[in-house]
Amino acid sequence: MKNTSYIFLLLCFLSSCDLFKTADEYYVEAETLRNDGNPKEAIKLLKKITVKFTDDAKTPDAQYLIAEIYYRDLQDFSKSIGEYRKFSATFPSNNKVPFSDFMQGYIHANELMNHDSASVIYKNFIDKYPNHEMVESVKFELKYLGLGINEIPELKHLIEKK
Repeated sequence: MKNTSYIFLLLCFLSSCDLFKTADEYYVEAETLRNDGNPKEAIKLLKKITVKFTDDAKTPDAQYLIAEIYYRDLQDFSKSIGEYRKFSATFPSNNKVPFSDFMQGYIHANELMNHDSASVIYKNFIDKYPNHEMVESVKFELKYLGLGINEIPELKHLIEKK
């Protein structure tokens, strides 16, 4: 009878820890944490996915979401660029790679004001993805790189007072 009790306790312990969670379960939990205002805890769970489930279909989504959280939630622009770069390098055939590459240029241009780096990334984007839906946005960014919204003729209407 004692052995049965120990086995039961062991099973309860194991089921309460992370040993049996799937990548999908971690991902859903991470999204909930993010939505509840705990982006750092969400990143921890997403990183578990990228380490424990390297071949899982959810792993690219987890890596991309890490970059997004660093950019949008934590506004840690340098880390977000690093995480977008990691995503693009680790999952080069993923359909989000062009968006990841664009975001690296966008952050350099519009958050870090590092226009030289942005220019290089944007030009590489055009060379690499000449027919991508983002090409026109990239060309627009390049054309007005370093200018404020009030200096861009196409955007002046956004700041005009009525």
